[in-house]
Amino acid sequence: MGTGIVANAAVTLPRSFHGLRTAAMVVWLGAALLLLLLAVAYLRQRALRLHSGDPVTAQFFGAPPMALLTVGSGALLLGHRLIGLEAALDVGWVLWSLGTVLGLVTACTVPYLMVTRHRFAPDAAFGGWLMPVVPPMVSTATGALLVPHAPAGQVRLALLLGCYATLGLGLVSALLVLAMIYGRLVHHEAPTGTVVPTVWIGAGRWASR
Repeated sequence: MGTGIVANAAVTLPRSFHGLRTAAMVVWLGAALLLLLLAVAYLRQRALRLHSGDPVTAQFFGAPPMALLTVGSGALLLGHRLIGLEAALDVGWVLWSLGTVLGLVTACTVPYLMVTRHRFAPDAAFGGWLMPVVPPMVSTATGALLVPHAPAGQVRLALLLGCYATLGLGLVSALLVLAMIYGRLVHHEAPTGTVVPTVWIGAGRWASR
């Protein structure tokens, strides 16, 4: 997820940076390879049920959909030079569709598990709670790259409206989670240890928007 974002961000910087596009291509290829290898390794573990029952591990189910989406957008921004525009579009459509469906499932399923099965202390909220609910917003950002390539007419309009819908879903969910994180920071002691870096996830989300 993060590796794909680095590649996509790098390619949008001014071209005055010598070798930046080549470096972005290398990072994108690495992200695509990591996505493939890690997905196969995780599926072989068959640990989905076990991880969904863990209140902390379940939060990171949002990472695979965002990885699919960022690698897919990287195919459009970078991959067309390597595999051609038509193949890049096919990869972009497939990964965006998979990432969007998985992201919507995650954004609905993980909060449902948090309400019905998981149990949390009053100060349990942390930045990682944003992970499962923001993939729809990433679908919006990456889907915008596909809108010009969609067939004109109803298909293009449906894609555009779908991007607006995912933006609304992700935005409302993220605001709710940010309110809980803010309440945790105000009413309880400051986070320590491994939780500290997750405080910056919220800032990163809004900066990326």
